[in-house]
Amino acid sequence: MTTIVKFQDWTFEVDRPLTEQTYKAFSGSGAENCGCYNCKNYVAYRNEAFPKEVINLFNDLGIDYKKEAEIFSYDTLPNGLHHMSGWFHFKGRILKGKNYRDSLPSGGQTFELTQLTDKFLIGFTAESDLTFFEDDTGLVQLQFEIYIPWGIDKSFESS
Repeated sequence: MTTIVKFQDWTFEVDRPLTEQTYKAFSGSGAENCGCYNCKNYVAYRNEAFPKEVINLFNDLGIDYKKEAEIFSYDTLPNGLHHMSGWFHFKGRILKGKNYRDSLPSGGQTFELTQLTDKFLIGFTAESDLTFFEDDTGLVQLQFEIYIPWGIDKSFESS
């Protein structure tokens, strides 16, 4: 059973029951399973990382925001914030809205996420990287970038 979900300039067809079932069946998350200091810091900050409208979107899509498939760190900015990225998936398809990932004729890809706040960017693609779903066909990848403070005891340099 699919439903239509609208978010910003996007419209999705979503199999929310299958997406919820997949997230409920999986314990842990990419960050929790990693255990490096960058991921531990993300987990410590995760409840404040997402704007309210994105938390509402996760609910509409059937995504458990505490179970990201992958998280990684880019760098630490001069202001001390840590630039990180990660992704989730949901079963469905993009009906309207831009794909954040474009293939280049010479090979490779470009990425263009949409900025929602000064510390949060989001995008969607029909391609799927590492996922919890057994069947990776018909997935939409929700990619995000965040800028978060360091909030755990270990220093970034020791990770």
